[in-house]
Amino acid sequence: MTKKKSDSFIVTVDNTGEYNVVEQLELQKHSLKASVDPQSHSKQVPSDAQLVGKSILNPKYNPYELVELLDLYTYHASCVEAVAIDSTGVNYSLKPVEDMEPVDAEKERFNEVLEASTPSINTHLQRMVYDRRSVGYGAIEIIREDTSKSDIIRLKHIPAHTLRRHTDTKKVLHTSGTKQVWYVIYGKNYNEKGELCDVDADTGEFYPYNSLPEERRANELLWSMEYAPGTDYYGRPPIISCLPSISAGLAATRYNTSFFRNYGMPKFAITVTGDFADYDVDPDDPEYDITQTLKYRISQQIKEVIKNPHSAICITIPSEGEEGNVDLQITPLSVQQEDGAFRLLRKDTRDEVIHAHHVDPSRLGIYDAGTLNGGNSDNTQSSYKYGTIAPIKSECETLINLIAQELNVTSWKFCIEDVAPIDYNKDIALADFLFARGAMTIKELIDNFGNKFGLTIEDPDDYYLNARYINNVPLEQIWNNTENNPMLEVDTILGSLETQLRGEPDDLINETEKTDISIPDSSEKVTEE
Repeated sequence: MTKKKSDSFIVTVDNTGEYNVVEQLELQKHSLKASVDPQSHSKQVPSDAQLVGKSILNPKYNPYELVELLDLYTYHASCVEAVAIDSTGVNYSLKPVEDMEPVDAEKERFNEVLEASTPSINTHLQRMVYDRRSVGYGAIEIIREDTSKSDIIRLKHIPAHTLRRHTDTKKVLHTSGTKQVWYVIYGKNYNEKGELCDVDADTGEFYPYNSLPEERRANELLWSMEYAPGTDYYGRPPIISCLPSISAGLAATRYNTSFFRNYGMPKFAITVTGDFADYDVDPDDPEYDITQTLKYRISQQIKEVIKNPHSAICITIPSEGEEGNVDLQITPLSVQQEDGAFRLLRKDTRDEVIHAHHVDPSRLGIYDAGTLNGGNSDNTQSSYKYGTIAPIKSECETLINLIAQELNVTSWKFCIEDVAPIDYNKDIALADFLFARGAMTIKELIDNFGNKFGLTIEDPDDYYLNARYINNVPLEQIWNNTENNPMLEVDTILGSLETQLRGEPDDLINETEKTDISIPDSSEKVTEE
């Protein structure tokens, strides 16, 4: 027998209604432990300066763990997907370059390469941006024809987590299983002297330009990344700053799941203090008898009381000492505050992740009144569109337009079509204002809005299409009325137009030029001839 001063037990109930008595020390086994350790990324690959054979640079943050994080946290994956889709769209168009005469042959040549990139060039760009937002960088392969001309024939996405940069900032190694293939960043296939070179796809070595056969020549990569100081080669994904919060959230979820699966909901605690004795045999001893322990005897008494609610509880505790100083306390437990704290933790983590990605919460189906997007939805949507999507969209367009120069396409440029439909309400209101005041013709209206509604012009020199109207009256008719009506003068009409453009009250007739017309008094008699 061993003398003890204090011991505690927790009584729980599981989903089957079974009551259990759990030692306090046993609960400590389920203390919070992070499922995703934010330090593990930096410990394995501390910086771009770490070399792994052949002067290969490892990313600062382990790409494989970052890919796994997409499976662990829903809102992170949703934010990455939203930005990738919204910034790359579902369609594209080739638009004429300003101040240049469009050449149809160039457009056909450019379209031939883009349309050959199945399933679509937008899909390849979307996957590149998905990689970029999740691991920090992304790439698209430029595939050439196996001929002496080596013309570009199509573009293809390469999974970013399989790519590693070389210290020369020019070459990239792709690893898939046991297979390794070398690439070169587009536009950087030159040596230290600035001379064009070939890169061997098998060894990564430089050779004189056009000296390697096509099957050995490395393809080029269009490279994109989330820029951040200290990661010049790979970039930093937005989620990095949220790793500690995500770790806590995942750990809380695992803790809740483990606790309630094993022990159920805590109901009350039993605390025994004083000079009491307990069964002192090692649980690993073959002769250990659990029925002799204080915990077992208390648990049996508690179960009997639970089965018979109106019965009395009688717990016999062997004491040591002459005075028998032993105290037993039963304290009800409440987990409402703790349960709510877990929910608040999940919500705070969610908001932090959304903020890190700079995504409009409504884009994810979140409509919390008074928070994030509650009272400033228009401002939030505008910030997301121009602050998050526009820069990535512009960079994707720039990458694709790089190959237009090699294709000798100078009069057309690649443009990504917006996913969201264009709101023409403001434009239509402005066009109506200009047309009603003679500042826009019918032809100009069709030129600006014809594509939207399928309007075309058969004769661009049509007089009526190029005429101007004021309040739906042809301007020529207004001038003719001025000449035929002595009460209207040119200055009066021009003054009226000026006041309309300023939004001031219209006064077509000057007060000083009004004709005095006398109206006979009703009391006067009218003499008939």
